[in-house]
Amino acid sequence: MKKPPEDNVESSQQESPAAAPALSATERIFVRLSFWQTVLSVVGVFIAVLALYAALTESEAVRQQTAAAVWPFVQISVEDFDTGEDAGFTLSFTNAGVGPALVRSLRVIVDGEPMLDVAHIVAHLGGVLDDQVGRSFVSDRVLSPDETVNLISVTEPGLARRFQSAIANPENSVTYCYCSIFEDCWLADSRQQALRPESVDVCPDYGETGFK
Repeated sequence: MKKPPEDNVESSQQESPAAAPALSATERIFVRLSFWQTVLSVVGVFIAVLALYAALTESEAVRQQTAAAVWPFVQISVEDFDTGEDAGFTLSFTNAGVGPALVRSLRVIVDGEPMLDVAHIVAHLGGVLDDQVGRSFVSDRVLSPDETVNLISVTEPGLARRFQSAIANPENSVTYCYCSIFEDCWLADSRQQALRPESVDVCPDYGETGFK
């Protein structure tokens, strides 16, 4: 008997690529659905990110508008006069802003020495604390918009002139820090531009050298 050719045997044992089973109609539909579901998921995530960004941006804008609506601005001012026969001196703090100001800390330096209170300043300048010296407090106090507080008011001519000389000395200084109701804080120094207080994260604690 004749043996069949080997190449015929091998070809009969191997499947032709054309003979591979094709995807059914149901499977093709499933593949298409999976593709579009993936696309829609990516688009949904992108839209969600945009919405979150828009919400955060709007929230920050609203916060800035609200902060501006309650922005405080504390100014220090001096009123004095000297007619030769009479003299007076007043050191005041005024909130010229549109919101309340929380005065957190205050420090007064005269001749390189921190003053602890009005009595300390009067004694340092060689005066007497009597009814010709008016005083008030500013530290740990809330100043309403347009409110003015006279920290020191002197009507005794000799002492008033010494106060005038002390405030005119550039080495002496009054430093104060205040905050808004949102805890945005500013530090101002009489030796620098008072109209441009420095924005700070928190007011300094002067401790025992702070003005009471």
